[in-house]
Amino acid sequence: MMDMFESVHVLTSANTMAAWGAYNQFFKLLMQDKVARSTKNVIILAHTLATYNEADLVVETKVPVKGALKNQGMEAYFSCVVAAKKIAIKDLKDYGSEMLEITPEEEALGFKYVFQTKLTKATVNERIRSPMGLFTTKQTFIDNDAQKLLEHIRSYYA
Repeated sequence: MMDMFESVHVLTSANTMAAWGAYNQFFKLLMQDKVARSTKNVIILAHTLATYNEADLVVETKVPVKGALKNQGMEAYFSCVVAAKKIAIKDLKDYGSEMLEITPEEEALGFKYVFQTKLTKATVNERIRSPMGLFTTKQTFIDNDAQKLLEHIRSYYA
């Protein structure tokens, strides 16, 4: 959506400086007015970008966004950020919970698509987060099922 806004409004603008300002305000209005006031669950899907931070010698993963938004990232507007991952079955053995079912087909393939809900040593520089107590350590990896995720979040706030 933000790429489309850039293509339609920024790149075609006679005043790109003003257009980048409009880009920033469009996103803020979307998040602070439309999403924040919505009575519905809102799921934003985005691709991530992993970059090597030479100063800290770590790989950082975030959602790439242009303009002034890149400094804070779009994840800053959400209290719950999960990541979709492809994880080897052997790496999921310590994370069994009612929210993680490994099927015989996934066992045969050797991997499973999951949502990662909490940080691990390997992902400490990603922007995954949630309210304290929303997920247990055993629920660090859960089925890649948005409905189950929403139901779990709903029960946490009930």
